[in-house]
Amino acid sequence: QNVNSHRYKKGFTLLEILIVFSLFSVLIGVSAYLFTVSLRAWATGRLRTEIREDISYAMEGTVRDLKEIAYGSLGQYSSIAHTVQYDDLSGNTYVFYLYNADDGTLDSTYSESIYDLLKADINGGDNPASGSGKLILRDLISPDAASPATALTISSNQINLDFVVQRTDEMVRLRTKVRPRNL
Repeated sequence: QNVNSHRYKKGFTLLEILIVFSLFSVLIGVSAYLFTVSLRAWATGRLRTEIREDISYAMEGTVRDLKEIAYGSLGQYSSIAHTVQYDDLSGNTYVFYLYNADDGTLDSTYSESIYDLLKADINGGDNPASGSGKLILRDLISPDAASPATALTISSNQINLDFVVQRTDEMVRLRTKVRPRNL
């Protein structure tokens, strides 16, 4: 009798095995959920970082260009809001403007939701009405959108830049004021 009872005490019961498997399944499920949440957070962070790098690079280049404008040359392109026209110290004329190919005209009404910031070299043959010029920044929210909205405005001797970029569900905003050196 002792031999038989001793033999049954060495193994696991079916109930013990089921409990271990259910606990193991719960641990695997929780781990998988945490892993997917971490991947989503990482992707969101990567997208925000990408947008911030793009917007910072665009802002830095735009500010550098606008600081070196020639005296008395600052204005809007054809009196269109959210455009900045200027001459550099070499006498070349440039225009920063918002453009979307689906928006039929270049005027002060922005009917699309997303625009690109372009820099046109007027002396080099670029035409803002046709969307020609160097791409500075993409995926800017329309100036006519509810706040926050992109804006390029001129007030007396200062240029206000407000870039709002949206890609998928992520939105990043960067603002600055530029006082050109030669004004």
